[in-house]
Amino acid sequence: MPKRKILLLVDPHSLFRRTVAAVARDLNLADVHEASSFEIGLQLLQTQRFDALMLDIGDGLHAIALLQRLRQGTLPSPPQLPVALTAESCDLATLTLFKQLEVRRIMLKPFKVKTVLDVVADLAA
Repeated sequence: MPKRKILLLVDPHSLFRRTVAAVARDLNLADVHEASSFEIGLQLLQTQRFDALMLDIGDGLHAIALLQRLRQGTLPSPPQLPVALTAESCDLATLTLFKQLEVRRIMLKPFKVKTVLDVVADLAA
């Protein structure tokens, strides 16, 4: 059996994080490491290597800074790490910037758990 990929999920909502982590593990999609804030997510990214990242963009500024550091190759994870974002909304300028940062998927809330699991499976493929 192939080794499961390691996904970092950065989201302030503990119920969402725990649900995604538990279901992804149960379905053998990925091992999900959870971070409740950008600061914790950045600490994890600075010390560990991940295979994928799912990030709540919040106000956008922290997510942009984190993605820029990742894409610059200054973290242990590869700069081409697959990334998906979750957001309440996303304007055209922000969408364009995230496209330049090679974000694979942006999921606008509310979304179904199945959608998230499909994205996790895609990131871990």
